[in-house]
Amino acid sequence: MQTILVLTDFSDVALRAAHYAIHLADQLHSKRILLFNAFQSLEPVANVPVTPEIPVIQANPDDLYKESIMRLDNLRSMLEPSAAGITIDTLSDDDILEEAIKKLISKEHVDLVVAGLSDKSNMEKFLVGSHSIRVMESCDYPLVIVPEDARITPLEKVLLTVDFDTLRRGKALPGLVEMLNNLHAELFVVNVTSNEGYSPETREDIKHLHQLLDKYHPSFNYIEDKHVVNSINEFAAQHDISLIIAIHEKKSLLATIFQKSVSKQLAWNSNVPLLIIPA
Repeated sequence: MQTILVLTDFSDVALRAAHYAIHLADQLHSKRILLFNAFQSLEPVANVPVTPEIPVIQANPDDLYKESIMRLDNLRSMLEPSAAGITIDTLSDDDILEEAIKKLISKEHVDLVVAGLSDKSNMEKFLVGSHSIRVMESCDYPLVIVPEDARITPLEKVLLTVDFDTLRRGKALPGLVEMLNNLHAELFVVNVTSNEGYSPETREDIKHLHQLLDKYHPSFNYIEDKHVVNSINEFAAQHDISLIIAIHEKKSLLATIFQKSVSKQLAWNSNVPLLIIPA
């Protein structure tokens, strides 16, 4: 794993995510961190849809670019003392964040994306959302979301949360195995279900999962609880977990309205960094 892309808006939350990325790069033996800031020179007033009555504000893109580059250089200078052996590059672009990331993944040979996430009230989550959550919803690449109150500790214990339906439908296993090979951490596998017992199909999935992961000598844990996210967070706290891995399945707009995403709820409600593997 060579290049880690770190998203920044120069907030305290983004700064913490950048420090976490350096810590992660050291453990994953990554050689390069790319600090990226996406700005938009075209911005609707009050972040509402553009209409004839509500004009678009045109900022000077050259001024925005110069300011972004200056702040990226300052951020690099701040991080470099703790990044021995790691090259820190910077990049700024006038683009929508999600679109810019997709271009950078292939162009810069990015292996992992890191982003911070600030704590928000339920109303703020509904009205505002978060760049990190929107990135998660559209991502086809591994993404680490770092909560603002996350502890930066060695990755000694990792929790893999498993939804067998998502695992069965998706193609996440190769990416998951590659990540586990790089982490070299104690692995806890957790499946939380509100149903009593498992179907024959799920029992077959469990058998295959054990065969795939046995080489990591994990602890397999099957928990019956209707409060899936709470159970995962409680398990993480009880076992001093330093990273939660979740396999995230992109859904249609209609599905996101009527179905709750466990990985999205974990991002909002956990104080442990969350590694998203696309399904």
